[in-house]
Amino acid sequence: MNEVKKIDKEMDQFVVIGLGRFGKSVALTLASLGKEVLVLDDHPDAIKQIENQVSGAVVADSTGTDVLASLGVQNFDCVVNCIGEDLQASILTTLICKELGVKYIVAKAQTEQHKKVLEKIGADMVVFPETYMGRKVASTLANPSLNEILSLTDNLKIVEMATPDSWIDHSIGDMNIRNKYKITIIFIRRNKEIISPDQSTVILKDDTLIVAGEVNKINALSNKTKNVLDANQSLKDALDE
Repeated sequence: MNEVKKIDKEMDQFVVIGLGRFGKSVALTLASLGKEVLVLDDHPDAIKQIENQVSGAVVADSTGTDVLASLGVQNFDCVVNCIGEDLQASILTTLICKELGVKYIVAKAQTEQHKKVLEKIGADMVVFPETYMGRKVASTLANPSLNEILSLTDNLKIVEMATPDSWIDHSIGDMNIRNKYKITIIFIRRNKEIISPDQSTVILKDDTLIVAGEVNKINALSNKTKNVLDANQSLKDALDE
């Protein structure tokens, strides 16, 4: 299995190719972070929907002869190839980017075989957005008390968690949470605010806790609470990613 190429510096200039749900989300998120974003798609309607929110937008076929070279994609820090269903276009676009000397190439894959081909021809990072989304939706439905934010390892995660009943109106220090439950509360979402808690912070009924810990410790704790997160919002967030 190929290792993901390390990103050794901050990237500021991006090309996003393919404006499906995933590509559009990537482009708009990068633009919201103040990055220079050039988007490319062969459907005019897709370009029209986003052209006023990014640095540049071009209607073109990324597999066309000299198209990517003429746009100077090799001068950008990163190309994100979000073409998914058209495997031939996905592979050819990645190959052209590699031949042009693009510094860092991220490519979307549909299957493990597709992933292997993309890695073989030079993609630095290959992602499965649909697989990730499917797992997140299933996880939310199976346990509405939890919403996974980040998987650090197979056994260590950062999640949003509903407040356990027994914690309500008690401080973090009084409950000795880190030692007793073997998890760490990183942040608390309270109404529309994010609080960075300390040992004196009192946990309230409607707080959403952002915690880090081992999977079995988090699951054991969530099984003891009757409170749930806003499942509709969690599913919407997952589907919008």
